[in-house]
Amino acid sequence: MPEAAAAHRRLDEALAALALALALLYVPWIGGLSPVAPHHTLVERFDLPAFPSVAWLESLASVFQVAALALAALPAWPARQRWAVLGAGVALAVAYQLAIGRPSWWLYAYSFLSGAGLLAVLFFAVASFNGPHRQLARHLLGALGLFVAFGVVTRTFLAVSSAQAEPTLDWAALLLDRAAFGFTPSVWAVEAAPAGSAARLLLAIAYEVLPLAMFAVFALELRAPRRLPFGLFRGLLACGFAAALLYAITPVTGPAYALGKAFPHQLEPLFAQAPTWLATAPGQFAPRNGFPSFHLAWALMAALLCWRQPLPVRAAFGAYAALIAAATMALGEHYLVDLVAAVPVLAAIFALCIERVSWRAPARRHALAGGIALYVVWAVLLRPGPAFAAAGVPLLLPAWCALNVAAGSYWLWRLLRAWESGDAAAR
Repeated sequence: MPEAAAAHRRLDEALAALALALALLYVPWIGGLSPVAPHHTLVERFDLPAFPSVAWLESLASVFQVAALALAALPAWPARQRWAVLGAGVALAVAYQLAIGRPSWWLYAYSFLSGAGLLAVLFFAVASFNGPHRQLARHLLGALGLFVAFGVVTRTFLAVSSAQAEPTLDWAALLLDRAAFGFTPSVWAVEAAPAGSAARLLLAIAYEVLPLAMFAVFALELRAPRRLPFGLFRGLLACGFAAALLYAITPVTGPAYALGKAFPHQLEPLFAQAPTWLATAPGQFAPRNGFPSFHLAWALMAALLCWRQPLPVRAAFGAYAALIAAATMALGEHYLVDLVAAVPVLAAIFALCIERVSWRAPARRHALAGGIALYVVWAVLLRPGPAFAAAGVPLLLPAWCALNVAAGSYWLWRLLRAWESGDAAAR
């Protein structure tokens, strides 16, 4: 079948997984363990109490920024028509900012894509009833709904995780960082991009626009589904369920939340104290979502899903993954060991998701078993006692971190090569 005629991946799998996730998130709320449920997040995300108002319209438009990327990337409709819609959306955003008297020109992606995205959704809604691409428009609207639902699930999970206020393993993560790299990378990153600097602003924007990057991958998937090793939604949801499980086993919040006023310049007393768990302040938003870094895992997944895209596309997503790695550290969200562990964990998730590679293939079995095994060792190392013992063994932790990156990268490379072989055989 010619690539242009390849059928789109169905959304049933994503719909079922999101329904399960939503149901599970209601359990702690019903049990009185969390003050937050998915419908609370939905109300907040769309600012429904403000309906109808300018504030509500702003919230609505910001949700659908990703639609602008989909319309820009899809050649199903004439280029002149697509760019006319997007241009009108940008003009609408500019006029709106000037009218309200508080323009935010530094947030180009937010302000301009909000207007363009809102008009793109309206365009897809009209196209779903008229024209030759009704099925594609309906598929896009369904994907947009699922993407919004995924955002609601993610935000709710973070709030639920924070509400539990259980102790964290941040002391061990901080110690492992220093023992592995000879300095404290999280401190160095924060000092390299101080608050108010242009570098810090750039990294903050990069950190926040990850959903845009992910949906850009989905737009590429719609153009040529066979060019991706698996569907974006499968990867997103596999990472989401893995994150929920792993964050329960290795609860880490990141230095900005767990270390308080000691971070970044008063850490020596923490290093000097006996091995311990750390607690965050009651009522503070501090979700246990640090180890491993799924923010980096998602950015790397986006880059790897573009394995067979043109070089400029691969380079752009690779550069974005590097920006995300820097942003997670500079914003105090992660330790460097969180990023290191994300590589083999992502390899295991790739092994679960990849298409056209047999479960009996060594590349798939090795990546799955290896990624799980390395994470299990991390789960032991992150306990305060083992972390303290490992930090005292020269060269052990540098070698361990190097092994994680090298093995994870190798497993991912083998999976992609196996997928290419399977794709060639399928053709």
